[in-house]
Amino acid sequence: MEPEMMKLDTLLDYTIKHNSEHAEELRSLAQKAKELGKTAVYDELMRGVEQMNGANETLAAALRRLRE
Repeated sequence: MEPEMMKLDTLLDYTIKHNSEHAEELRSLAQKAKELGKTAVYDELMRGVEQMNGANETLAAALRRLRE
């Protein structure tokens, strides 16, 4: 694999893992908001988690295509 392709592969892989970690952090914050009775905040945070997960699916698809 060419150096620039390797760099792109590495950055995409890192970004996917990094986003997953942030999604888990947001999930924890959402749970805390729910425990505090802030259900609207919980709902918005969980919507953000879902969007991050969707973005990660798209990034993972791009990474798979890069590796073809």
